[in-house]
Amino acid sequence: MKPDASLLFRSRGEFEEAVLTALASSRRDLLIGDRDFSDWPIETAAGFDALDAFLSGNTEARLRVLVADPDWLERRGARFARLRRYHASAIACRQIPASLFANDGVIVGDGMHLLRRAHHDFFRGRLSLGRPSDIAPIAQRWDALWEESTPCLSTTTLGL
Repeated sequence: MKPDASLLFRSRGEFEEAVLTALASSRRDLLIGDRDFSDWPIETAAGFDALDAFLSGNTEARLRVLVADPDWLERRGARFARLRRYHASAIACRQIPASLFANDGVIVGDGMHLLRRAHHDFFRGRLSLGRPSDIAPIAQRWDALWEESTPCLSTTTLGL
């Protein structure tokens, strides 16, 4: 894909490919947001590798995760939990207040790349790479959600 391209996705496969492309295109700052990430490819080997490469590629890399319902990540996100153990200081997770979540999903990378999934129930949306003017309004909304959200997903898991 060209560095300043825009691409529509309309299926699960296209969505997963767009997510991996957005992750691979980001170098320093990554914000991902969704209702619960249950159908995102972050629990696949390719998704884990893409996030690990992002966090390992730059000592200043930061991943911000916004989730409306963290239950799925807590209970079924084993690869994500492992990633959080490996890169604890570079990953922050917050829960979006239910009253503010609008059912869309997003990746904002480096203020230049945007993946926007129109609704949680459908695999339709757009991936824009290298287009900061397209990203500004959406990035501002998600940054505001970050400020309104509260920390979630404990940093350690106790096995008792």
